[in-house]
Amino acid sequence: MKRRIAVAMLALMVAAACVIVMLPGASYKAQDREAIMSGATAHHWVGTDDVGRDRGVRVAAAVLLGLGGAAAAAAITTAIAAAVGAAAAFSAPGVASVLMLASDLFLSLPWLFLLMMVRSFLPLTTSPLHSAVVTFSILAALGWPACARAVYRGTLNLRSSGWMVQGRASGLRNTQLVRRHVLPHLSPLLVPQFLICVPAFIVAEANLGTLGLGIAEPLPSWGAMLLELDNSASLALSHWVYLPVVVLVMVLLLLESLTAEV
Repeated sequence: MKRRIAVAMLALMVAAACVIVMLPGASYKAQDREAIMSGATAHHWVGTDDVGRDRGVRVAAAVLLGLGGAAAAAAITTAIAAAVGAAAAFSAPGVASVLMLASDLFLSLPWLFLLMMVRSFLPLTTSPLHSAVVTFSILAALGWPACARAVYRGTLNLRSSGWMVQGRASGLRNTQLVRRHVLPHLSPLLVPQFLICVPAFIVAEANLGTLGLGIAEPLPSWGAMLLELDNSASLALSHWVYLPVVVLVMVLLLLESLTAEV
């Protein structure tokens, strides 16, 4: 029941965000120079930011971009983990050792520091859309090792099962066994991995954004909007500056509810 409520609330938030960004005249980058850091008005229901952009539209766009990008990155990293883990389980011992050593190497490094280091090597002058793709691609590329090791162990246990022996006796290739039998049996592991990665990637993107290494302006991101909280003058001018934090916390709590119910 709790999971259904969380799914319904997330769907409602996404639907509301879609409606807001598609309203006539809505723009996350248009600047109203006559209403900088304004409070709620008829034109800007939740005020504007420090350059006159509609905060409500930007928060709605950040919800869609953050959830969509994190979900895509989580799906990719889960697929990588499944592929690496299954490949290691069905490969020669030497190949499996190399793959697991690579995953252990990734796990031994400070994840956020590695993410910052990789992102800092990329040009800061890249286009906003490209920066979003690069940011979430890096998250996907660095998030697979822990799940890959779990998939490897799970696949090793499945290799000795009766249905696996019967599949081999029927002439099924390893790729067919993995696709038809192994991955469905590992879904109780892969689905939680996906659900855990989504909020983790949202938080990681926000951390990168606060350091200036995330999604480039004018695309709205959690990190860029959280930077407003560093400006004490902005906090005094409008209470709506806390809106991105409130929405972000709500999204993370709902995603956590989904993970807890799996």
